Amino acid sequence: MLKRSRPFALVTVLVAGALAAALTGAATPLPAGQFALTGHWVFNSVLQVVFHIDGATTNIDAHADVNGEAGSQVVQSDTHGYVVGPSVITKFDKATLATQESISPPANELPVFIEVVGGPYLVYRNAGKVVRLSDPPTIVTVGGAVGTPIVTTGGMMWLHRQDVGQLCTIAKDADRVGGCPVGVPAGHSGSMTIVDGKPAFVDTFSGTLHVIDNGKLGEGVPIGVPLSPNARPATTEVGGKLAILDPQKQTLVLADTKNPPEKALAVALPVGDYDGPMSTGDVVVLVDRQSGNVLTYTPDGVRKETKPIKQKGGTPRLSRGEDNRVYVEDADGTQVVVVAKDGNVQDVSTAERPAPPTTQATAPNPNQGTSTDIRVQAPPPGQSQQPQRPRPPTTERPRPPVTPSTPPPVPPGRPGAPPTVTASAGNGSATVNWGTAPNNRADITGYQVSWRSSTGQTGSMTVGAGARRTTVNGLTNGVSYTFTVAATNRMGAGPGASAAPVTPRSPVSPAAAPTNPRATFDVDDRPTRDVTVSWGQPALNGGTLVHYQVTATGLGTRQVTGTSVTYPQVQASSVITFTIRAITRTSDGQTLTGAPATAQHRDSQSNPPSGSRTVTISQGSPSSTDNCHRPNCYWVNTTLSGFAPRTTYSLRLSSEDSTNVVTEQATTDSTGRVQYNQLNYDVIGNRVWVTVLQGSVKSNEIVWRRK
Repeated sequence: MLKRSRPFALVTVLVAGALAAALTGAATPLPAGQFALTGHWVFNSVLQVVFHIDGATTNIDAHADVNGEAGSQVVQSDTHGYVVGPSVITKFDKATLATQESISPPANELPVFIEVVGGPYLVYRNAGKVVRLSDPPTIVTVGGAVGTPIVTTGGMMWLHRQDVGQLCTIAKDADRVGGCPVGVPAGHSGSMTIVDGKPAFVDTFSGTLHVIDNGKLGEGVPIGVPLSPNARPATTEVGGKLAILDPQKQTLVLADTKNPPEKALAVALPVGDYDGPMSTGDVVVLVDRQSGNVLTYTPDGVRKETKPIKQKGGTPRLSRGEDNRVYVEDADGTQVVVVAKDGNVQDVSTAERPAPPTTQATAPNPNQGTSTDIRVQAPPPGQSQQPQRPRPPTTERPRPPVTPSTPPPVPPGRPGAPPTVTASAGNGSATVNWGTAPNNRADITGYQVSWRSSTGQTGSMTVGAGARRTTVNGLTNGVSYTFTVAATNRMGAGPGASAAPVTPRSPVSPAAAPTNPRATFDVDDRPTRDVTVSWGQPALNGGTLVHYQVTATGLGTRQVTGTSVTYPQVQASSVITFTIRAITRTSDGQTLTGAPATAQHRDSQSNPPSGSRTVTISQGSPSSTDNCHRPNCYWVNTTLSGFAPRTTYSLRLSSEDSTNVVTEQATTDSTGRVQYNQLNYDVIGNRVWVTVLQGSVKSNEIVWRRK
């Protein structure tokens, strides 16, 4: 059970809907979940005030004092709002705006906020905890770290456990994991999304999209663009396309979800540090934490809007409401950028406390659209409401303006979460980087770097306030680690921010040559035969096998995942060299080509091994032809042995002056031998030789002399 503390006292604001219900007796509430939640609540940590923003009009239509921590955000259900901070969750009633209770979170990390039917949910990914903010709140333990979850329209939550290669589910009203019905490749990086209303898995390792149907992982649809391991998709589609942010390559990928897919778009982003992507259904929303800009893109990759966030310090936060709008808050909740479903962007300031109204305004009704109705007092029973007569002008002197008092300074608080936490794996180590955390009015004194492995091992270290990078040694290769960085100041430790899991590995190099390569065939099959090439798996040298690449002389290239391949109908007389290489991939997505191994198809009758074939020449007796003149012309005695029997070969006579003096043909006898003395030559002092063109078997060289 979650711990609760006594509620804070708040000023209660009655709504007009509650008054009408009291007068008419119609106070029965509508069932939760019948209406999409309207608008967005934001917590201003400077003023310690929650504000409600009407998403349709971008007006602030309600506010109330709530005590909360710096960096807190608000998530809402049908009837309540929850100010979620690093160490406390404060619940308030949306109708009365009164605080009701405080709840302790199950982990010290920034959760993922999800406003959906059956929720809202807080998902603590590193701790593997899911909190449903129901009454009473429910904690579901998943069993390990999870990725960013998705929730379908029926209320089913799907979570990816990369460490075990499973996709797990939590039903809308369940208090435990319903099971992990879908298996994905263990260790493959990836994320969940929704395609055509169905859950889907984006495998960033293989660059494929798999829709889950009837509890089974569907066939992979190629994304069409290589993805980095830390690439992340939006949890919902945008205009029928899947939006994927690849922060390593600084690109926004817009991929077709059909099979076969159309060509994907890769949109180059301005250099920055991006959060997102988040989809309204019609546009994609990104936030550049470096420049403080909110960017929106159409499904065709066209940038539609760019809106700056005025407060550059701290980390802006994105939220997707159940009204399909995206809300971007600055670090203190003093500014909210509202992105409508069609991509229209509006700016709302919550930097100042609204003045008290002269008449009592209503708070938003959770089951209806927001309103700005004014409460009007009804006349006493038995009296009719008569129009009032105009009063004569008075001679009252105007009152002097009241000078507002200076508000007390905001006390210091614990620091905010460090932005841009990343980790890169090494050999038995990992390097962690992060940005400067908001100090919240008290100087940072240090950063705590902690980690948890996929096997359950944990550790931590503390570095100085000026550090933005550290290397953690002594890690186990092949084990996944998640690193979390939290800042500290004199008020205590702030919330942690985590990097995507990384897996240390030994130095990766191209794979060794495949072992024991061989080509096997039936020697009696003629004139064609099937040739099977087989080999053993080589040392992969730290990489992950993608496939084998097999090239064959004159037969092209094939890619296979097994350790054999068959080439049908090969000419028995052909000499074919097969070259096999292992293609591997590193953990950061690089593709490496391994060392080659070769096997050969050679028919012993048609093409005996080259080591047994010899060509020998000598200068013979005097000769004379049209192109060869006495007294320097002599026959070239040529002897072939060890060649295929009864086979015609081309003999090319070459010299220092001419590569092809003459080419003639000779046929071997039944033993594969022939003596051919019909070549002649007449240039004294030149070196000469003879080459059998089939197989390029060269003779000895001799220097031509006059006898």
